[in-house]
Amino acid sequence: MRGLQRGALARIASATRVAWTRRRSSSSSSISEARAAPHCTMAGRPGEEADAAMATGGVEDSYGEDRATEDQPVTPWAVCIASGHSLLRDPRHNKGLSFTEKERDAHYLRGLLPPVVLPQDLQEKRLLQNVRQLEAPLQRYMFLMDLQERNERLFYKLMIDNVEELLPVVYTPTVGEACQKYGSIFRRSQGLYISLKDKGRVLEVLRNWPEKSIQVMVVTDGERILGLGDLGCQGMGIPVGKLALYTALGGVRPSACLPITIDVGTNNEELLNDEFYIGLRQKRAAGQEYTELLDEFMVAVKQNYGQKVLVQFEDFANHNAFTLLEKYKATQLVFNDDIQGTAAVVLAGLMAGLKFAGGTLADHTFLFFGAGEAGTGIAELVALEISMQSKTSQEEAHKNIWLLDSEGLIVSSRKDSIQPVKKLFAHEHEPVKDLLSAIKDIKPTALIGSAGVGQSFTKEVIEAMSSINERPIILALSNPTSKSECTAEQAYSWSQGRAIFGSGSPFDPVKYNGKLFIPAQANNAYIFPGFGLGVVISGAIRVKDDMVLAAAEALAEQVTAEHFDKGLIYPPFSSIRKISANIAARVAAKAYDLGLASHLPRPKDLVKYAESCMYSPIYRSYR
Repeated sequence: MRGLQRGALARIASATRVAWTRRRSSSSSSISEARAAPHCTMAGRPGEEADAAMATGGVEDSYGEDRATEDQPVTPWAVCIASGHSLLRDPRHNKGLSFTEKERDAHYLRGLLPPVVLPQDLQEKRLLQNVRQLEAPLQRYMFLMDLQERNERLFYKLMIDNVEELLPVVYTPTVGEACQKYGSIFRRSQGLYISLKDKGRVLEVLRNWPEKSIQVMVVTDGERILGLGDLGCQGMGIPVGKLALYTALGGVRPSACLPITIDVGTNNEELLNDEFYIGLRQKRAAGQEYTELLDEFMVAVKQNYGQKVLVQFEDFANHNAFTLLEKYKATQLVFNDDIQGTAAVVLAGLMAGLKFAGGTLADHTFLFFGAGEAGTGIAELVALEISMQSKTSQEEAHKNIWLLDSEGLIVSSRKDSIQPVKKLFAHEHEPVKDLLSAIKDIKPTALIGSAGVGQSFTKEVIEAMSSINERPIILALSNPTSKSECTAEQAYSWSQGRAIFGSGSPFDPVKYNGKLFIPAQANNAYIFPGFGLGVVISGAIRVKDDMVLAAAEALAEQVTAEHFDKGLIYPPFSSIRKISANIAARVAAKAYDLGLASHLPRPKDLVKYAESCMYSPIYRSYR
């Protein structure tokens, strides 16, 4: 529509009114009238003549719809310019009761809405009131998803203005329950599903998505959803939620975001026997069959969208997560939030905490409880930052870091039986089976949990950390809340208020000995929206570790002494868009420095440029 002048638009509106208000006397005349309207697109209609009049009220069946059956289908058709009833059902352009009197006349809305005109702020106030009246988190989630499907801008305005309250509803921890029950609550597809049935025509499936200019896609195969395990096709809640945050927190346009689920089956017997399960009812594919589908998908992404679309892998099982990231990072723009995003946000928390507690990363010893993709990803990034700060090799930096998995401490004698990524942290030491013994032997200053084993940081564990350190760093990162290694209250009370605490799930403020502590949530939402925006505004063609480090450093710099005194090792989410702009600027700057940026020339002020590129949820005026 950009090329049309005002006069052409007026002629279109005039032709439209004539075409759509005139009574159709026959199917042939209705077809000719519709074709006379320049803005109408016909996808085809039945060729047979309609009856002279229908028995119900004399309304003609011009399209043959009332006579159609499953054996005699009708052909769907659509009008290009949304107006009237269709405009109210277009989530991108619908404004509900905020349509002005002039807009209601211009777009045939009069009578389709109550006469009152409400400003967007008042609509937002009403919706927030409605959300708060719902007690169950899943009900709140469904309410917000319904809002997103009918009024996109109002949804994002509500999210942006109330991010601290609504983030746990749209994402962690409520999204976990939503994925578990996704088949039962499914209303309308919010993303693209690519299954084993589509092998050989993945490109064709991608082309079915209506938006052609995609900048960020979040992809999952549903095998390791949060700490809940294999949820198969119902893992779609994760890409949908992540991309809602890309827009709300990072300002990436919603039309440029694409959620994708790769359905290769599930090994979850409960889902396979669930009559409402929405995915393939078969055991999860592996080996060559799995690899071929993922290879075809990645090739199709590059062919359809080019090499500047960010593909974010999400909640893949460890063996596939590391393989996919390693396989494609040299040839495509890929990012794994569970490995790189988690690592960046945890590293930021560690740097922020040490900024006020004292010492550098190289002065501390880190013990990771859990050696999956999150644990090893954090460990690798911490080692990289230590090597850069102390100007030593990464091999030397690895000596500061210990990992403990389900078999015990990772030591040299286990090298033949562990994954390659774990071998980097296999040190000379006697075998140790349990966490408490490992703490007493290694004497770590920081304990980082990512094993998904709830209540594994017992009172004895926290007390042992507190006996070794004046300010023990306790990060209980596993999600959802039921999988958290300990609660905030336990960490503060068992450490006598001395712990520097962070968690993966949100916890309420804790009062201990008259002091109020606000637990810090090491939420990936601090990193990935700003990181993605930085990649988009720079036109980066690859993701490098230096860009991930830049994001972590930018986040840590925004933590003040005032924040730390309250127990926070991250800035408050109320300023998340400012945080994301600063992260985007640092990521973009690093992309330019590394020669990976394609948007030239480089903007002089990258922070202001990032802010100017952010999506605004404020309603637009329609002519």
